[in-house]
Amino acid sequence: MKINMKYNIFLTAVAGLLLLNSCDIEMVPKGKTTLSTTEELDYLLNTATITNKPFYDISIIVNEAYGDDYSSTIANKIKQGNTLKAAYLAYDESIDRASLSTDDSRYNTIYNQINALNVLIAKVDESTGDNNLKARIKAEATIERAYYHFLIAGIYAAQYDEATASSKGGIAYVKSHTTSDTKVQLRLDEVYENMLADLNDENIEKLPDNANVVRCTKATGYAMKARVLFQMKRYQDALPYALKAIELNGAIENRTSIMDTKVWKLPADAPNNYIYISPQGTSVAMPNYEQLTLETITLFEPGDIVMKYAKNGPYPFWNPVYGKSDTGIDGCLEAVSYAVFVNPWGLTVERMMYLAAECLIRTGEIQRGLDLVNKVRKYRIEPEVYQPFTASNEKEAMDKLQPAKFIECIGTYENYFDRKRWNTEDAYKKTITRTVPDAGTFSISPESPLWVQPFPVEVMTYNSTFKQNY
Repeated sequence: MKINMKYNIFLTAVAGLLLLNSCDIEMVPKGKTTLSTTEELDYLLNTATITNKPFYDISIIVNEAYGDDYSSTIANKIKQGNTLKAAYLAYDESIDRASLSTDDSRYNTIYNQINALNVLIAKVDESTGDNNLKARIKAEATIERAYYHFLIAGIYAAQYDEATASSKGGIAYVKSHTTSDTKVQLRLDEVYENMLADLNDENIEKLPDNANVVRCTKATGYAMKARVLFQMKRYQDALPYALKAIELNGAIENRTSIMDTKVWKLPADAPNNYIYISPQGTSVAMPNYEQLTLETITLFEPGDIVMKYAKNGPYPFWNPVYGKSDTGIDGCLEAVSYAVFVNPWGLTVERMMYLAAECLIRTGEIQRGLDLVNKVRKYRIEPEVYQPFTASNEKEAMDKLQPAKFIECIGTYENYFDRKRWNTEDAYKKTITRTVPDAGTFSISPESPLWVQPFPVEVMTYNSTFKQNY
């Protein structure tokens, strides 16, 4: 699954092109093109990055982590007040987040990626090459465009609910590669309609069966469509796409070897990735330096292989020394590794199995759903301790799935997206409480505006169609 090293120099050159806007590209004289062949344009898709890590903000909000900053203790960050970090750590709704959101590299780089995909879609027909490859490139770029919009909507808009989506603000769904066009904020229902239109089955069927880790295969397309439908709470509709993705790629990361080596290694091109999207691509380990909250630590199952064995090895992964020194909190554990590449913004087999499991549970196939969870847990819990989950009803099954999935998804966007979704359902909404020694106890309700991130100041200043979504 590794990218062919033959093209390293080429990819270095074209990576910058992905960050150019369409005006930059249009500066090429009329009738000329920077990249003239379809094959050259195809390699432009070998880039999948999003700057910013989930635990900069959304993992803090869902009480997965305290962040990864070691500039001062968590208590002092809270006492400082009037910062985005203080708002999230103390669940302080009175802090004016909109005025503080002056530098949002995540928002900007996602839209840069979308713009690059739109340029590619617009330019590929002009290139010289195989028409089947052109069709595949356009399909892949369109599907990936939908997924990036999905991430933006999940962070900067309210949770989708069929009954209210037509009255809630969404995001700009950008299909034009012309930067002079005004990017109009759509309603939330319109945003998701555009996603599903881009994720149509015809586009998915044009994808290849195999590709490198930053490219879309058919399995990736099915997984992306399942993930969007799942977030829309269309569980019955999401299930067949999730199962198709798992059928095409069901490779679960096996952690049992850690029991002997005492070291967790997970490469970025591991076969359990449908698509790997991370800050700076495959060169930055994740979730390095993420600081787990005391509440998250209680969710680990007895016999968790990483917690029990990698924590106590020669290079402790969940490191209590770093945790205490960087946060000032006794018992905090901090991830320390340059060999573990958890997939923060992409999709994995394990997360798709949890998705399919919840869909099955929601549609009455309780044990079949838990059997998928157990397939993952067998490689997470040491054999002497492992016991399969069983349940007789939906509530019992969800009570077991939720904490297990939370731990599986540390370092990714999933826990934040899940909690936003569950918070709109009476059966699963809850108030989250965090206790920070020397600072106090703080709570966030299911209805809190903190569940929606503010648009950057620049967007609000220069685009009159936008309103904050909280």
